[in-house]
Amino acid sequence: MGKYSQYKVELATLPDGKFEQDFECGTEFFKNMEVAEVISGDVKVHLDLEKRNEAYDCKFHCKGVLQIPCDRCLDPLDHEVDTEYHVKVKYGEDYNDESDDLLVIPESSTSLNVAYILKDTIVLTIPARHVHPLGKCNRGMMAVLNKHSSGAGDDEDIAEAVEETEVELSRGGGDIDE
Repeated sequence: MGKYSQYKVELATLPDGKFEQDFECGTEFFKNMEVAEVISGDVKVHLDLEKRNEAYDCKFHCKGVLQIPCDRCLDPLDHEVDTEYHVKVKYGEDYNDESDDLLVIPESSTSLNVAYILKDTIVLTIPARHVHPLGKCNRGMMAVLNKHSSGAGDDEDIAEAVEETEVELSRGGGDIDE
């Protein structure tokens, strides 16, 4: 039994009609998929599938939370996932995924493993820049970042930068690195 076997959708045995299937994409899923930017995840996926005349209309709805590193301080940041992906699946001679909305699978296939479809759909929701809201970054890390970006000196300078950062944040001084 493979590590993605729970993401199989049996197609060949389905009669015409509507079907539903649920999947879970947790931390282990993203580790197995080698998605380095995801620290942890808990995303539920619901598949609505309709088969008509050897064509399968698949609509995936993904909802949950990913933890990703903040681009500024590297502390975990929650990213809400709420997205849909719609694709039609048909049988053909060879596998072909060149189109965003049509997937052709070999006629010899009896099932479709949707693990990579789910990974791509979920990971594409992550914005190019992901940072904590103003003032919510790790203060110590921000002090070190400020120290290195301003060319400051030793550990004493770091302690002073941390103290200045805390004072600025307590005054409501906004984002310290902009």
